[in-house]
Amino acid sequence: MAAAASRDELVRAALDAWRALERASLRWAGPSRVVAERPGARDRASLWTLVHVLAAAVDLAALDHDPGVTRLTRLLRPYRGGPGYLPVPGARLRFYDDNAWLGLVSLRIGRSSDRRRAARALRFVRTGEHRDGGVRWREAHGDRNACSTAPAGELALALGSDPAFAARCAAWIGSTLGRRDGLIADRLGPDGAVGPTVWTYNQGSTVGLLRLLGDLEPSATHRTRARDLAFRSLEAFPLERVWSEPPPFLAIWFRELLALPEAAGPTRERLADHARRLLEEARDPTTGLFDRGGVGSYDGRGTIDQAAHVQLLALAAGAPPRPVG
Repeated sequence: MAAAASRDELVRAALDAWRALERASLRWAGPSRVVAERPGARDRASLWTLVHVLAAAVDLAALDHDPGVTRLTRLLRPYRGGPGYLPVPGARLRFYDDNAWLGLVSLRIGRSSDRRRAARALRFVRTGEHRDGGVRWREAHGDRNACSTAPAGELALALGSDPAFAARCAAWIGSTLGRRDGLIADRLGPDGAVGPTVWTYNQGSTVGLLRLLGDLEPSATHRTRARDLAFRSLEAFPLERVWSEPPPFLAIWFRELLALPEAAGPTRERLADHARRLLEEARDPTTGLFDRGGVGSYDGRGTIDQAAHVQLLALAAGAPPRPVG
């Protein structure tokens, strides 16, 4: 196995990956830039994709290479829809998980206007809490998902708002989506059936929620659960399985595990190995996009994948994870 890349090499790789993302997926539409959902396409990116583009830009800014985070936040304006944000401009129904993730990345940007955006997103997300526990995935939809419930609780704690809501989120995930192997299942359907699939981002966001709850309470219970879940997920996702996972899921997982001191060491080793393989096998030298070697993809949406690879390389280079708080 080749030696891991140095910090300077990883910073350069992250910047090169961002420039490839700009060439492929950022285009002019009138006086402003638009992020496309797929490289070379004309369709406007979903909010979920735009959140990852923002996260990538924030990570580069943390490495003293700001690609224009403030300018990129202006791209959110067409997505405003009532109290929350729409999955795409003009859509009718909003996704609670999209809004929770937007709130979390807004807090990482850190300006007062970004904090107000995060608080607005939380107000909307809390309306998705089900009377029997958990946060719905989308308006007018019966699924309650880990990917909506865990970041909703994280966002509440990061804003210093309603720790009781966050505690309910953690309790519901543990009692309803907790699997016998200690990992977190994907969702609870409207028919009461649990979707058992294990994804990295559900493990990571639950670790983050438990970590923040542990920071608030003198009891070690939540912190112990966070540590146990982090190490169980590292065991469940060896390097070969990490390779095939959707990149935006990995960006969330690595970020959250790096923020937990007890798991940061082995997580950083796993990330260094993954970053090395990305540079050796996944990068197309012609386009600069990471889409070769059978590397995982999120439904073939190249823009969100590339933005996630920027995050992964930046985190490997030492960008502070700072998922919240």
